[in-house]
Amino acid sequence: MQDAVRRHDVLMRAAIAQHAGYVFKTIGDAFCAAFARPQDAVAAMLLAQRTLAAEDFAAVDGLGVRAAIHTGQADERDGDYFGSTLNRVARLVAIGHGGQVLVSGVTFDLLLEHGTQTHLLDLGRHRLKDLAQAERVYQLVAPELRTLFPPLRSLDAVTNNLPFQLTSFVGRDAEIAAITALLDEHRLVTLVGSGGVGKTRTALQVAANVLTGFGDGVWFIELAPLPNGQYIAPAVAQAAGVSIPPDGDSVESLARALAAKAALLVFDNCEHLVASAAATIAAILRGSAKVKILASSRQGLGIAGEMIYRLPSLAIPDDTLGTQRSARDTLGYAAPALFVERARAADNRFLLTDENASTIAEICRRLDGIPLAIELAAARVKILSPRQLRGRLDERFRVLTGGGRDLLPRQQTLRALIDWSHDLLDSRERTLFRRLGTFVNSFTLEAAVAVGRGGDLEELDVFDLLASLVDKSLVLAEPVDDTVRYRLLESTRVYAREKLAAADESASCNGLLVRHLRDRFRAADAAYERTARRAELDALFTAELDDLRAALDRAVDGTDMLAGAQLLDATSDAWDYLGMYREGVARIERYLEVLPVGHARLHARLWNALSMTAGNAGRSVPAFEAATRAVAYARACDDGPMLASALGKFAESAATLGRYETAEAALGEAEAIHSPSAPERLRLLLYRATLSSLRGDSAAAISAYERLREEQHALGNRSGEVRALMNGAEIEYARGSTERAVANVRAALAVIATDTNRQLRSMLLGNLAGYLVAAGDVEAGCRAGREAIRGLAAAEPTSPYAIISLEHLALGLALGGDHPRAALLAGYVDAAMRGGEITREFTEQTTHDRLAALLQERLGGDELERRRSEGAGLTAEAAIALALEEP
Repeated sequence: MQDAVRRHDVLMRAAIAQHAGYVFKTIGDAFCAAFARPQDAVAAMLLAQRTLAAEDFAAVDGLGVRAAIHTGQADERDGDYFGSTLNRVARLVAIGHGGQVLVSGVTFDLLLEHGTQTHLLDLGRHRLKDLAQAERVYQLVAPELRTLFPPLRSLDAVTNNLPFQLTSFVGRDAEIAAITALLDEHRLVTLVGSGGVGKTRTALQVAANVLTGFGDGVWFIELAPLPNGQYIAPAVAQAAGVSIPPDGDSVESLARALAAKAALLVFDNCEHLVASAAATIAAILRGSAKVKILASSRQGLGIAGEMIYRLPSLAIPDDTLGTQRSARDTLGYAAPALFVERARAADNRFLLTDENASTIAEICRRLDGIPLAIELAAARVKILSPRQLRGRLDERFRVLTGGGRDLLPRQQTLRALIDWSHDLLDSRERTLFRRLGTFVNSFTLEAAVAVGRGGDLEELDVFDLLASLVDKSLVLAEPVDDTVRYRLLESTRVYAREKLAAADESASCNGLLVRHLRDRFRAADAAYERTARRAELDALFTAELDDLRAALDRAVDGTDMLAGAQLLDATSDAWDYLGMYREGVARIERYLEVLPVGHARLHARLWNALSMTAGNAGRSVPAFEAATRAVAYARACDDGPMLASALGKFAESAATLGRYETAEAALGEAEAIHSPSAPERLRLLLYRATLSSLRGDSAAAISAYERLREEQHALGNRSGEVRALMNGAEIEYARGSTERAVANVRAALAVIATDTNRQLRSMLLGNLAGYLVAAGDVEAGCRAGREAIRGLAAAEPTSPYAIISLEHLALGLALGGDHPRAALLAGYVDAAMRGGEITREFTEQTTHDRLAALLQERLGGDELERRRSEGAGLTAEAAIALALEEP
């Protein structure tokens, strides 16, 4: 057989090539080829069949090759083709037999137009497994080719009532394969998912694919129109063509009528009659050994032996910042591919371009990859551009209307779709559902309890009701590490928030969320105070960031302002530690504006946090001023540990401004305070190292950083260890030991090789870029710089570290000969430094001076000034995109 297949491949390739065909893919022993003209495709397949017929394949009892030819538009990507035309020809070849060449009706028409002399036998209209309109099918007939074949294996060959579909089926290849495999092994498979996710269409496609495996037919039963469960058995009997007596138990009668059948029953939309549907299906399965059931529902049926397959949303491109998506890349994802196909159907002038691809990808993300929502959105391209459509998604329930009149009423608008699910809930489920609208992202079970309980809902009630909402596909349950987080799809969340506002519970639920988050972060902060290990605190901050932002925004001007300020205090260190300086500064300043002066300790903590965050954002003077106020409040509230923290930060900010004696006195006072917490003791050691470094005592600074690194390592605090290595690298570089600086950074990168702190890794890579460029390894320096910028841009494109990394990369570009781009980036960096009040330290100043001299030498005054001025006008996103362009 191996020899036969090899000979087959040679003959096929030769025939295709002889008639100007292009083999763009092989799948097993199947060839996928494209031709410029249909007559060339026919000639190639005629030659292939003749040469195959002339070959001696007796050793394998003959080798029958089936082929199909279809004509249509396709999307090309990376040398491959995609789209409904490919799906259509695959369905066409599937109904043929070995030795047979089938030709579609559209290809036949084109051949007639060109006067092709080839004889084609009309085999009539046949329904293919894509469930779309029937296809007129022809067979290629010629001397030396076999003429007689069994009937085509189309849907018409097996009794069924699967409905025609007027639109093509996009994506879902992996899901269909998985569902088919489950159906092979089990007698009941239920497709479960949120409304509009495509359960019905997927079930129909699976049923079409397995059609030939059921001698007594495949029968589709639509339950949505049925008002109650007593109509289910008669509906099944009518669909399957069996009789049941008018008297007696209709379900048992149906089971007896189906007892000897080998059939597949597709029960669609079981959710509103779930108990009756479950009872009917269970009776059928008990009464017959050969009937299989494929059901779709927003919740499982709860029958013994049921296999539940949760149908996911369509694949969506990720939302990596700084990346402009191309049309080619975007079409590789099912969600935007569906949008494009439906948009073209709505308006044949619509085109996917590199300019609108990112916008369309974002629309699909905002719609959670839900096919029905995407189809409703795509229909709006008749009156809205993609950019306008994206801007109106906040009004989605008014915009996403106008589904086809042939659809069920609940599928004609997005609101009606969610209304259908909401109306099936009992009053307690509705209460919890709307309260979960408080969250803007995923949440824990504990958070759901904190926000959901109250009134007649106790903690255990919330647990049970949340499980019910998950079962009914209104809430998603997603495993994350060793826990489970819950999430509402965005459209469902918008709907829930409307219901929450209508019940006048928005403010009270947000207050509960603020207090829940405050208590969680206080507990994590207390653990950090005991151990100095940041991992738990940082992981919590990252997981809860979206809801944290929303809770703080809602609380600052309301009755929960004080709880919001306490929450901000519990998280203030994380804004700084994870590099979100600008946002952290803005939030702390906003709360300090409204926080009453009577809360001295809270004032002290927030002013201290403001000093720390502003200092790391490069704003030295505001940092010193904030530290001064923090010390004053700490003294007023007679809190020793708080005073030590404030004095330490005051000392660092004073040293940054060159006030070394003031810094020394403050740091000495802080160190004299007894029993500081573990994090505070290490922070004071860090300030001591910083002061030594700024005063020029590099030996003392290196010693302090090494001691700090050892203590952090002993505690298992990887991020603290890394920062000690990073600061030590800066001192090594400043005193001319560039190789040691590089070694320090690489050691730090090794420490966090498996860490999720992308921001810290990017900061290290930015420094490494500067050191490598300075050492003459320009190519490696540019690679490190680009990687740093990608990571930093994802968190905060205007952060000081992103700006610094851009300058290091600009020097690498200039040394590599790309002076115009380097000048543009230099102009942007200078403007960003001034706008952000960022000061350059030794490494950055060295890079800046070398870059300025090189650009002046290579570009000269006028051109350099023009490009620097142009660069100064770039946005952060534009500068990052420019930097990430490969040479």
